[in-house]
Amino acid sequence: MLSKSAEYALRIMAALAEPHRETRGLVGSQVIAKETDIPSHYLSKILRRMVEAKLLVAEKGHNGGFRLAKPAKQIRFVDILEAVEGKSKVPLCVFGWDACSDKTPCALHHRWKEARVSFQGWALKTTLQEVKEDIIRSKSSHHSATKRSRRSL
Repeated sequence: MLSKSAEYALRIMAALAEPHRETRGLVGSQVIAKETDIPSHYLSKILRRMVEAKLLVAEKGHNGGFRLAKPAKQIRFVDILEAVEGKSKVPLCVFGWDACSDKTPCALHHRWKEARVSFQGWALKTTLQEVKEDIIRSKSSHHSATKRSRRSL
């Protein structure tokens, strides 16, 4: 359901939402490229779109780079996806029919509609804050597991 651009955009924004970024300020494009494994030419295109959508702030110069333009809780996945792809690109009909609807459905209409509606709901409600919290929980549980394994040695 996600294009390569959309996947990359989510990776970039998740990397910039990392909790340790709050105190370190701007992140350079080379650091972002390395952390997200995105080719630099593709990265700059997506970063530009994120800045144009006012999701990122860019500063040029020796110590320049990128940071979130607003708090992570205010950036929804739908905002990120629309910044790179415009309004929803999830097709209404898998078969490409113009007249596909509940009244005149294609063979996959009802199943596809279920997936499309679920995806759109996910994108509307999921924020970068949730990603940030997942990272914190993950690091916390990893830290706890490391302590337990050291004690058992």
